Amino acid sequence: MKKWLRECITTHVECQQLQSSDGGLRASASGPRRLLHLSGSTDAPQVRLEQNSGSGALLDYAALSYCWGGDQAVKLKDKLVDSWTRGIRYEEFPKTIRDAMWMTMALGLEYLWVDALCIIQDSEQDKAEQISRMAEIYEQAYVTISAARATAAPEGFLHSRYMPGERGFRMPFTCEDGRTSAVVLWQGREPDAWEPLDKRSWCLQESILSPRVLEFGTHNVRLRCARSRADEAQLQCDGWVGHSKTFAQLGMTQPLVSSIDWQSLGEPYKFVQAWQMLVSHYTRRGLGWYQDKLLAISAIARKMSRMTTGNNKRYIAGLWAEHLGEMLLWHPNHGPDAKERARRHETYVAPSWSWASCSGEIDFWYGSGMHLLEFVGCEVRTAIPGDEFSAVVGARLELKTLVMRARMRKGGGGGWGDGGDGWFLWDEEAGEEVNGSLMLDVEDEESGGEFVCERDEEVVLALVQTQDALVLKKRKKGEEAASVYVRIGIYREGPRGTDPDRWAMEGVVIV
Repeated sequence: MKKWLRECITTHVECQQLQSSDGGLRASASGPRRLLHLSGSTDAPQVRLEQNSGSGALLDYAALSYCWGGDQAVKLKDKLVDSWTRGIRYEEFPKTIRDAMWMTMALGLEYLWVDALCIIQDSEQDKAEQISRMAEIYEQAYVTISAARATAAPEGFLHSRYMPGERGFRMPFTCEDGRTSAVVLWQGREPDAWEPLDKRSWCLQESILSPRVLEFGTHNVRLRCARSRADEAQLQCDGWVGHSKTFAQLGMTQPLVSSIDWQSLGEPYKFVQAWQMLVSHYTRRGLGWYQDKLLAISAIARKMSRMTTGNNKRYIAGLWAEHLGEMLLWHPNHGPDAKERARRHETYVAPSWSWASCSGEIDFWYGSGMHLLEFVGCEVRTAIPGDEFSAVVGARLELKTLVMRARMRKGGGGGWGDGGDGWFLWDEEAGEEVNGSLMLDVEDEESGGEFVCERDEEVVLALVQTQDALVLKKRKKGEEAASVYVRIGIYREGPRGTDPDRWAMEGVVIV
C-alpha cells in the first residue's frame, strides 16, 4: 500500500493535474483545526489531541471515513479537550478507530483525523465551523482510510476477508517462501451488494473529495485516485480482482461514488447533469439524522462552486439559481423499487421547493430545456450568516412565470405518476379535467401535513418549462399566508394541452 501511494503521488499525471486544478489548495492550506498525534509503536500507540495553529507547512495526515453505527462511546466533548491534549488511552477507542491508528502508523504517518474525535460533539458552533471546512479536510488529506466493510465503529476492518457461507472453492497453494496458503475460486457477490459505507450519506462526499482513498472492502483493498477513477483497469488492489467483467456486470464499479469530472463543470449541461446524478445517488443512501440532509452534501457543493468561479453560480438550499429550470423539476421515487416512502420532514430542513425537504429517493424529470420562468430573487437564511452552504433555517423563492389556477379532485386522472391516489386537476372555468399528468410529492396525509391537499382545494400551476409546472398551494400558516405558496408536486401538460388564454404572467413566492 505504501508503494501504491508513492507511485500515485510521484508518477500519476492525472492525480497531479487534479491537485493543480484546485489552485494549490494543499500548498496554501492550514489543515484541520485538530488532529490526533500518534507516536510509539503500532502495537501500543500513544495518542493525544493536537491543536493546529494553522501556521507553518501542512502536515501529512490520514482522514478516516467510516460508519458510526449509532452514537459513539468515545467522542470529543468540550470538557475533554484539555485532558486529551495530554493523552488518550488507546484501549478506550472502538476497533475501527484502533485499526485506523494502526494503519496510519504503518503507512509512516503521524497524524489522523477522525470526525468524532476532532470535532467537539457537544458544541453546535464547532460542529458548524468544522462541517463548513469538510471539503478542505478531505481534499488536503494525504490519504483517506475507508473502513468500507464495517457497519459500525466497534467492528474494525483489519480482519480476515473470507466470508463463511459464500459460495466459493478453496484450493491449497504453496507460496514461494514455503508457506501454505490457498487460492479461492469465488462465484461473486449478489447484484447491488454495496459495501456498508456506500450506504451512508456522509461518506459520499468523503469518497469524492479525497485525492486518494485506501478502501478496505469486504473482499479486497483498493486504492482509488484520479487515475483509477478515470480508468477502472488502473485500479490498484489485492485480494479479489477488482476490475473483472464479473464486477462490472454486478455493478461493483461505481464511478459516481468516487468521481466527478471537475474540469467539465464549466459547461452548463455537464454541471446540471453532475448535480442531478449526485442528488439522485445521494438520496438513496441512509442518513442517521435527517437534519443533516443538506450538510452531508454541502462539501461537494462548495467545491463545485469553487471549480466554476467566474460563472456566478449561486447555491440556494440544495439547488443552483442559474439552473432553476432543471433543478425545480425533482420528484420523489414513488415506484415499487423505492426503499423508503416519501414524506415531508417534520422539523424544518429546507424550503418546500428544495428536494431536501422530502425524505426518500429523489429523481429529476428532464423537461424540454426551454425555460419560461424569471428568477426574481431568493432569500436563504443559514445557520452561519454569509455561508450559503451551511444549514438552512429559512428560505423564500420569488419567481415570475405563466400560472394557471385549478382544483384538486379525486376519482380520475392517470398517466405519469397519477397523483398517488387518483388525484387530478379540475379546470372550473372550462368545466373539464386539466389534460396532463400529476405527481404529488407525498402520497398520504400522515407523511404530508401542510403539504397535502384537501378535496376541491385551489392550487396554482407555475410553469417552469414549456410543458412542466410546479403545483403550488397557499400556505396555511404565517402572516403572509394569503400570498405565499408551498410546493406539493409537479405537473406535465398532456398532448391536448390547455387553452393558452388560461395562463397569465404572475409573480409567486414559495417557501
